[in-house]
Amino acid sequence: MIHIRFSNDHYGGEIDLSGTPGDLRNIRQSILQLIEAQDVQVYIPANEVDPAPYDSCLNLLLIRKSDCSVKVMVSGSSLKIEGIPEKLKVFADWFNFGNSTESGYQTTLTTTKEMSGLILPQFH
Repeated sequence: MIHIRFSNDHYGGEIDLSGTPGDLRNIRQSILQLIEAQDVQVYIPANEVDPAPYDSCLNLLLIRKSDCSVKVMVSGSSLKIEGIPEKLKVFADWFNFGNSTESGYQTTLTTTKEMSGLILPQFH
């Protein structure tokens, strides 16, 4: 199961989304299935763990089709990612890692304020 840690700051915050390679590939698959489905959104639960060195844990990943480019935000205890299907498909590739990927590997994505400090993914 995935873990989502979050720290808020004046730049918009930092998010750490971590899990096994299989957990993270499941996120990719959920995004790709959402793109093809009539559904508008998909919910992926996350385990709460010790958030250190972050401030808190989020317990839900919500991925939603919308009419904007990819947008990442924290709302309550959820990480929400939304965007047009074409952009979500590109975003899904951030979760495509093989079983041989080493523990601790991480990818950092920093683009707009909404996505500032998003770290994807980290294997444990």
